[in-house]
Amino acid sequence: MSKFSDITGPALERAMELVNHAGGSLKGGGANAAEWLKAGAAIGALKTGGRTVSRVARRNPTATVAVAAVGLGLIGYMLYRKNKRDNEAIEAKSRQIAQRRRHAHAASVTDETSDIGSDT
Repeated sequence: MSKFSDITGPALERAMELVNHAGGSLKGGGANAAEWLKAGAAIGALKTGGRTVSRVARRNPTATVAVAAVGLGLIGYMLYRKNKRDNEAIEAKSRQIAQRRRHAHAASVTDETSDIGSDT
C-alpha cells in the first residue's frame, strides 16, 4: 500500500493542485533558466579568474605592481581627458554667452554722432 492511498477527498485534491502548480511554475520558469545559467557561468568565470590572478600575483609580485601602476596611469589619463573635455565644453558655452552679450550690447547702443547739429 502506498503513502498516497491513505489520502482521500479534499486532501487528495489539494495535493494534486499543489503538484500541478509546482509543475506549471517550473514550465514558466524555463525562460528565466537561460538567464540563471548565464549568471552562474559568469560567477564561475569570475571565481576562476580571481583564483588565477591571486596565484599569479603571489608568484610575480613585481609584475603585479607594474600592472597596478599601469592601471592607475590609465585611470588617471582617462580622468584627465574627461576633465579636459568637460572644461572645453564649459569654455565654449561661456564664449557663446559672451558673444551674445556683446551683440546685445552693440544693438542697444545708439549712434550719438548722428545727433550733432540737430536741435531736437
